[in-house]
Amino acid sequence: MENRISFYQHMSGIGTGIVITTFSSLMLWETPKFWESIVWQCMILIALFILSSSKNNSSKSGNIIELKGVDRLAFWAILPLVFMTGWRVSVDIYFIYTVIWIAYAPFYMSWKSCWYWLAIISIGWYLIRLYAWGESQPLAGTLLVGTFHVFALLSARTAQEAQQANEKTQELNREVLATQHLLSETSRERERIRIARDLHDLLGHHLTALTINLQVASHLSDGEAKEKVDQCHSLSKLLLSDVRETVATMRKMPVVKLQELLEIAIKDIPRLQISLDVEAELEVDDVNTAEVLLRIIQEAITNTLKHSHARAAKIKVKLEGDQIIMEYTDDGGGCEKLKHGHGLQGMRERIERLDGQLHIESKPNFSIRAIAPLAN
Repeated sequence: MENRISFYQHMSGIGTGIVITTFSSLMLWETPKFWESIVWQCMILIALFILSSSKNNSSKSGNIIELKGVDRLAFWAILPLVFMTGWRVSVDIYFIYTVIWIAYAPFYMSWKSCWYWLAIISIGWYLIRLYAWGESQPLAGTLLVGTFHVFALLSARTAQEAQQANEKTQELNREVLATQHLLSETSRERERIRIARDLHDLLGHHLTALTINLQVASHLSDGEAKEKVDQCHSLSKLLLSDVRETVATMRKMPVVKLQELLEIAIKDIPRLQISLDVEAELEVDDVNTAEVLLRIIQEAITNTLKHSHARAAKIKVKLEGDQIIMEYTDDGGGCEKLKHGHGLQGMRERIERLDGQLHIESKPNFSIRAIAPLAN
């Protein structure tokens, strides 16, 4: 499940920072602190911009985004920069920078940690008001500012939960559509088999009786009549053979087009760009096999979204002899040691029920190779 700060949230934070910088600069115009405030605030804006350009917005565990390198440094540098700016320059609107920071916090740390940091921010502003700005009643100002931070934190949490609920709904919708497609194909298969059985049982039975009667009639007739009876006997045998061949063909007709099924499964996957390469006209004549391949792909995608920084994945399906080979690979960099949880174990159990094989690799990238035999 993807958990990310949207482009508009980032732009809102940067835009607000620019407005604060502009207003504070106008307030400090022609004062000794003007250029110092510009320098400090430019560093804050740079940190916000780096954070907005982060390429590591992928879930680490649960709902937490993992930041690495310069992105992590930028996030944690904002608070000390804001406090240093507030300590050096007495402008009350600087607290909005920490409001922006606490609005980001639920995406980068646990909900419990957010409240700890909210308390630290409040203490920081209290000390600045008391010692740097020399206010006589710093507590009142701190409590007022604190309400803005609480509102921002709760709003960010609500937006985060709404995002997750929407993505979960999209995921369930994809699963429902794929399942509906399978059920539709299953219904068609059952109807086709019913028709084939009726053709065999009814028409085949009557044709067999007709062929036997014509054979008897051939022995009881002679001359021109016998020739006509023999012709009818030959035609009835040919027709019976055609019926049996048609029945056999109907029973063996492919059920599921993998291209259509997998396109439904990967439609509108958030954050992950998936390329699908299915061998031309590859079809499966067994719904169970198609369902197993579908569930393996769905679990593989879920695994990628939850545990990697992958931005792209490839799915390739081909036919080799009497086996279907399905390969899935992402570009997330893999991991040193792969933990086989319920998801991966479920993949293996599904494919083994078909007497197939599953190969999973964690390096250099997470990849899965599923081999499923064609149904006899």
